[in-house]
Formats: sequence, C-alpha cells, structure tokens
Amino acid sequence: MRIVDIGNDVHLVIGGEFPYCNTLVIFNDEIVLVDPGCKIEPLRKLLQGYDKDLKDIDTIILSHIHPDHITHTMRIHRLSKCRIATNTITAPLFNDKEKMKQFLGFEKYHPVRAAWEKLVDERMFGALDEGRVDEELHDGDKFTLGNLTLRIKYTPGHLPDHMCIEILEMNAIFAADIDCTPFGPFYGHPNSSIKDFRSSIRELQQTDYDIYISGHLEEPVVRDYKKNLSEYSQQIQYREDIIFASIANGAKTVYDIILSPVIYPSLSNIVYMQFEKWMVEHHINSLIEKNLIQLINEELVPVR
Repeated sequence: MRIVDIGNDVHLVIGGEFPYCNTLVIFNDEIVLVDPGCKIEPLRKLLQGYDKDLKDIDTIILSHIHPDHITHTMRIHRLSKCRIATNTITAPLFNDKEKMKQFLGFEKYHPVRAAWEKLVDERMFGALDEGRVDEELHDGDKFTLGNLTLRIKYTPGHLPDHMCIEILEMNAIFAADIDCTPFGPFYGHPNSSIKDFRSSIRELQQTDYDIYISGHLEEPVVRDYKKNLSEYSQQIQYREDIIFASIANGAKTVYDIILSPVIYPSLSNIVYMQFEKWMVEHHINSLIEKNLIQLINEELVPVR
C-alpha cells in the first residue's frame, strides 16, 4: 500500500480496487479523513509521520454508503471520538445498517443477502458496525480547515447518495467512485441510475480542475481527466451494445444474457452475479425507454 502526497499536507493512502478504496487524509487545523476504506497500517504510518495516531483524527467524511468506503469509520471513532459527517441521504443509512442493506437492494429475505453480508464481514470488516452521524451535509456545503476549504458536490448515479469533495484552494476534487478505472462505471444496485451517472460524469467534465483524484486507481491523480471520463463513460454504451446484440441474437431473459457475462469476466461469486444482474436490468430498462426492445409475455424482443 502506497501513500501519495497531493500537496498542502493533503495525502492519499492507496487502497486501490474493491474491497478497498483510496483514503484522502488532510492535515490542517484538524485531521480529516475522507472514506476510510484503505488498510489501517499504511494510514497509521502516515499519521505517525506527523507524530499523530488514529486517536488524533478529528473528522471522517463519507462520500457514500458503500461498505468499501466506510470500512474503518466506527473503529476509528471508537478510538478518537471523531466527528462523522456525510450527506443527508447517507446519514440515516449509516445510522441504521438495516436501512443501508435495504437501500443497496438486499432486503431481509433476499436470497443473496447472507452471501453479501459474509463478503462484507470478511473483506470490509467493520463496515456493518452500528454508529451515528454527527453532521449532515448538503450540496454546496463548505468545511473550512485552516487555509483549505472543502465543498460538497452531489454526483448521483453510482448510488443516489454519491458525492464528491472539492478542495477549493487546490482546485482539486476527490471523485470517489467516479473513479476512471478500466472496469468502468458501477451501477449495480436497484436504485443506481445510468442516466444520473452519465449526467454526473458530464458535470465533472464541464468543470476545470487542476487535480482529479480517483477513489480506486493505484495511480490516483488522473491526468487529462476529461478524456479519461469520456472513455470511462463509453463503457456504459459498450455494455448496452453487447446486451442489445445478445437480445437480437435470441436472449429472452436477464438470465439468458448473463450466461455470457457482460460486466464481470467471471461470475463464480453469487454476489457479483447479483451485481451483474442489476446492471444488466438497468440496461434493459434503458433499451426499452429507447424503444429498441420490448417485453412481450415476459420475453425480451427487439423492436422491428
């Protein structure tokens, strides 16, 4: 695990791919963490370089409710009694993990829920710990930290509660899961939205940042981020083209389509299979809205 110096005592502890994430760490009037989903030891090492420890963290900001972005929140809170801040959609989900599970599509008797909980407990241990948010944030809200100002920017689509964090004086943005990874956009829950995701990507492309920080890339500062966001967004259309071709070639149901995985190269894990299914369903709805396919007698049929 690496630590990247962004400048102005702003650092990134590299977590990388799911089930981890990159954690933004700011040393100023307060020690602020954004998305504590990296491994703990590199974070502790960074803090020790400032003669600090986990107990000295003042504030944790959560970009959204995904387990890989909230993993160590309550562990750190128990040590430091730090303030926990997030937006008004995420807050009630963090405060009640049953609501969180339902928000992510895993209702009480969902057949994959137990497997998802097992995955979270084994790979993101602590993410399901109960806790309370201390401060709720709105779009455009600002945090002043000495000579730095953080501003909240709502960017739904990945999930309805997804937000980015701008650092105004550095003209930087921590883009969380609008992450420019080769995997492409993830919208693998019933309440994710392809339309909103595309809109959020366009909004970021239309803003001129000097520093664009990915929540998952090993090389987190994205050079030429506008071009990278275009390529990232194109993955959505690429997937939709494959799904439409599958239906045109005779696939009648979601399960017919995912016999040849579109999103994940392997569906050996039933949790990833569920994510794949939800993402394919979003594309099916998109194709129906575009009048390219229709549902007749519970079978998918191309419009002739």
